[in-house]
Amino acid sequence: MSVEFVITLDNADVETLRVVKGHQALRPGDQLHEVDYRDLSTCRNHAIQHARGRYIGTFDGDDYFSANWIARCVELIRQHGEKFIYHPEIMFAFGAWNAYWWQVDQLDEYYRPGALLITNYWNACAFAARSVFERCPYHVSRVGEAGFGFEDWHWNCETIAHGFVHRLARGTVRFERRKHGGSLNIAHQQVGAVIRPSIFFEQL
Repeated sequence: MSVEFVITLDNADVETLRVVKGHQALRPGDQLHEVDYRDLSTCRNHAIQHARGRYIGTFDGDDYFSANWIARCVELIRQHGEKFIYHPEIMFAFGAWNAYWWQVDQLDEYYRPGALLITNYWNACAFAARSVFERCPYHVSRVGEAGFGFEDWHWNCETIAHGFVHRLARGTVRFERRKHGGSLNIAHQQVGAVIRPSIFFEQL
């Protein structure tokens, strides 16, 4: 199995460009795109469009994953089919907030469709077949323009409405950095952002 990095640097400053371009993990076959969308959703769509693989995983640049994350997800999709979207089983937050929790598997008893009205079951980092992302692209989520935020929450709802199922890749972990300020999540909270309307809620 081969892995390709497709990195989007959205309105990155000089120091970020220097660190990323000189990073030892970058290989000749990887892709680096400097863009000026100022929108996380559009950046993800850009990277997905340029990716060459059959399977795609979305990552935040300042987080860490267990070493088995990619291989485990590919194994599960090949075993169970391409209608499934995978998320890390366990989340560890570190930095400004320290905590850990288990995510919810859509096929387990803890999943309640109506709960998605008030909470997002899954983190932003998802792994699925390329066809999933092509059928359900991310929607623009510039919270300062229209008050809509939480692009990953909206994407989770849209994918369910289109027949995809969110599962946990058992035995995998995401280590999520939490900041005191400057993160998109904090910006959403500060302005009282709401999730964009989704056809998922029309089906409840």
